[in-house]
Amino acid sequence: MKFHELFKKKRMEIGTVRQFAKQAGLDLAYVSRLENGVCLPPKDDAKLAKLASALNIQKETEEWQEFMDLAAVAKNELPTDLQDNERVAAVLPAFYRTLRKDKLDEKELKELLKLINSGKGE
Repeated sequence: MKFHELFKKKRMEIGTVRQFAKQAGLDLAYVSRLENGVCLPPKDDAKLAKLASALNIQKETEEWQEFMDLAAVAKNELPTDLQDNERVAAVLPAFYRTLRKDKLDEKELKELLKLINSGKGE
């Protein structure tokens, strides 16, 4: 699923584009562009959080995390909570090579698996 698809799905649970825009205090055209993938999610985390809240997405839930992660992907960025994590940064090149099907050396593979299995990049 892409950000704009999740956005539209959640907005449709609330009502029409017009109803949602009015209720959330947002420009109707902006909401339409967001849910059609014409414009990117906001760069500002506070604005993104406001959108999530307007969509009735509760903080600290899996749905919140998915919303934030999909927004980061749409903007071609790492999720904010991972951007400054040194362990994540250290294994990203190995991760990218894995996605490209390039062979990792044993040390890189172990580090990547360790990070994935830890559930957090701490």
